[in-house]
Amino acid sequence: MTILTSIHQYGIYLGIAGFIIWGGLLGYCINGVVRTMRQARLFSVPLVDRQEIDFVEAGRVVLCMEGPLFSKRFANLEYDLTGSNGMEAKNRMALLRVSSSSFTKARMVLKVYDIDCPGRYVFQIRGLEGAKPSDGEHEMVFTRPYLFRSMLYLLGIVLAACLTISSIVLFFLRLESV
Repeated sequence: MTILTSIHQYGIYLGIAGFIIWGGLLGYCINGVVRTMRQARLFSVPLVDRQEIDFVEAGRVVLCMEGPLFSKRFANLEYDLTGSNGMEAKNRMALLRVSSSSFTKARMVLKVYDIDCPGRYVFQIRGLEGAKPSDGEHEMVFTRPYLFRSMLYLLGIVLAACLTISSIVLFFLRLESV
């Protein structure tokens, strides 16, 4: 009972301190998820049938599509990544087709490639059916895997937001009883 009495007695101070601490954590997590998305981006390529691209290091690479909101340009397309030796890079469909968007653009994860060795690869897109005027607004983006870190930041955002709101409520409840 003494804990609840102490919270009630010092509710104004706890509310202010909690708002500052949890609000700071909320800002840190929001900044972290934006920073993670920016740092994960390796490069982007235009939407064309066939092109050569260079990977400077081996490892997992995530293929994403990026374009205007509600675009149907990527519908029914197939993607191939072939090494300089003619072998197709190991790939799989993304388990979670994570999407992120801003006010004008959207990005969605498509495939995960395993790049065995750095070098030149040929990236092919089947089903494009020629160039269209809006192709300049669309691009294919290669990133490092970022799902786990962004999900941790998302959990931090939800927790910090709940605690920030709780500290505001505690402050006003205690302020009312003064």
